[in-house]
Parts: sequence; C-alpha cells; structure tokens
Amino acid sequence: MIRLPLRLAGAFLATALASALSCAPVSAQTAPLPSGSFMPTPAPAGPTAAHLAAARQLVVASGLSRAFAGVVPELMGKLNANFGQTRPEIAKDLKATLDALQPELSLYTDEMIDFAGRVYTTTLSEQECKDALAFFNSPIGKKYVDSQPAIFGSLGPAMGDWSKSVSVRMMDRVRAEMKKKGLDL
Repeated sequence: MIRLPLRLAGAFLATALASALSCAPVSAQTAPLPSGSFMPTPAPAGPTAAHLAAARQLVVASGLSRAFAGVVPELMGKLNANFGQTRPEIAKDLKATLDALQPELSLYTDEMIDFAGRVYTTTLSEQECKDALAFFNSPIGKKYVDSQPAIFGSLGPAMGDWSKSVSVRMMDRVRAEMKKKGLDL
C-alpha cells in the first residue's frame, strides 16, 4: 500500500475540508465547545443519527479518514523525540506511557472523522451519503480509493511545476497587454 506523505495528506485534507466548509450553511446558533474538545457540538436541529452514521461511514470508505489516521502517531513520535532530546533520563518511561496511552490517543482520530461526517451532512442528504457509500464499497470504488495515494503522489510535484509555468505565462500575457497600453512592468 502506498502511503500519502503527511504534508500532502494535510494539503489534501485542508483543500477537501475548505471546499466542504465553503459549501456548508452558516448557522447563527452554535452550541458552546465541550471541555477538552475542539469540535463544536451540533446545533439542536442537527442531522439524524442515521444520516450522521452514513456520512461517517462515507468519510472512512472514501479514504478521507486516511488523512487523519497518521496525525496522532506522528504527534506521539514528535512528543517522544522532543522529550527524548530534552529529557533523555525519562525516555524509557515516556515510551512506556505513550505505548499505554496509544489506544486512548487513537480515539482522537475519531473526533475528526465525526467532524468530517458532520460536514458531509451539511452538503449531502442521507440518501446521497448512502449512494456515495455504495459506490465506495463497490469494487471500482475501492480501486478508486486505493489509487488515490499514488495519484496524489504524482500530482503533488506536477502541480508545483504547473503552478510555476502558469505564473510565468500569466506574467508574460499581462506584460504584453500592458505594453499595448504603453505601460512596462
């Protein structure tokens, strides 16, 4: 299995969530944040349990949850490395503590899956979530999801090159048009 580099996964996630959130209706009523969580609680007229369950399943089946899956282990590794450098005398105990807490800390990923599911419920009906889920659970849907890391791995470098090329071509066109107006850039 090809893994999506975390920075590319983060970029994909940011783009996906930004797109989803830009389509989400803005509610004037928001519930206060629960203690210890960054996730907002749903407005009283939120999605049904079945709608949310279908959307949550869609987050997993579509592969979006893979973007979240590496965050907790990466943060645990950074925590271990940082304290390992600054407090080498606690390295053994810290590793044992992190290993013991791993199942609990992994549940933090579920928070983001739930949040993404809630975002889906703002843009897709329950039936649309179920229809999309049917696709992602089909053989071609599974192949599509499995191919995404390789596709994004190829697109990342190409997008950088493309962006530079477009920038140069745009500047050339703008200069040419401005020159027609007697202005040099």
